[in-house]
Amino acid sequence: MAPIDLDGTWKLVKNENLDAFLKAMGLNFAVRKMAAAATPVLEITQKGDVFKVISKGVKTHESNYTVGQEFTDKNPLNEKETSTYSPVWDGDKLRIDNKSNPEAIHVVRELIDGQLVQTQTIGSGDKAVVSKRIFAKK
Repeated sequence: MAPIDLDGTWKLVKNENLDAFLKAMGLNFAVRKMAAAATPVLEITQKGDVFKVISKGVKTHESNYTVGQEFTDKNPLNEKETSTYSPVWDGDKLRIDNKSNPEAIHVVRELIDGQLVQTQTIGSGDKAVVSKRIFAKK
């Protein structure tokens, strides 16, 4: 049994440190401003440990995975590039680690006060840049 239920449609309500995170990804000023102005929606279908996540924003991206099983997915910024990810439960958090590139983006999703908090980290150690995206259920 999954420790949390993320099923539903979630709309972005707040970003924290997004510009620094996007800058660490190598995105230019114009793209960063466009991303900051967007209000993406996550459509999450969860059946236990099986997930279908559709992210609708500047681009639409769909991921399908099962917690505990590595999966390959396209890089949303470069459709020609793929990475292998490992989704695991970390207590009551869903952690998705990039196994292909430890310096790439890692995501943690959790529920805090009824909101979906998505913490994104790029890099590691002293060079890690962390951003939070907070979503409310529609």
